[in-house]
Amino acid sequence: MRILVIDDEADYRYLLSVGLGLEGHEVVEAAEVVAGLALASEVEPDLVLIDLVMVGGGGMALLPKLRKACPRSALVFHTVERERALPMVGHPSGPDGLLEKGMPPRELAEALNGILSVHRSRSEANDGDRGSASHY
Repeated sequence: MRILVIDDEADYRYLLSVGLGLEGHEVVEAAEVVAGLALASEVEPDLVLIDLVMVGGGGMALLPKLRKACPRSALVFHTVERERALPMVGHPSGPDGLLEKGMPPRELAEALNGILSVHRSRSEANDGDRGSASHY
């Protein structure tokens, strides 16, 4: 899985990159919102892991832009401020998942695999619905 990590904490990005890399994932990093948005279009990640609170703008403002830049990617908030993002989970314009920072790499990789699987199933179902509607 190709994962784009957008987080303004360099040490944390490094830990994620190494940990998820050891779990077999390709990790691309961005230190801020503008770079993350540019990379999302360029690398077409399977999943984008977004810090909710960053200098220069956070995940909530970035979410709709990422939906346009990489519409097939699963978008996941990764934060220590779970309560702040919880109301958005499950909302059509919200993230595909919400994970707390500090998970061990193996658990994080398993959780991301699960979120991506659900995201792909929903996307395929939506594509199928659109396809069958066009035949009427």
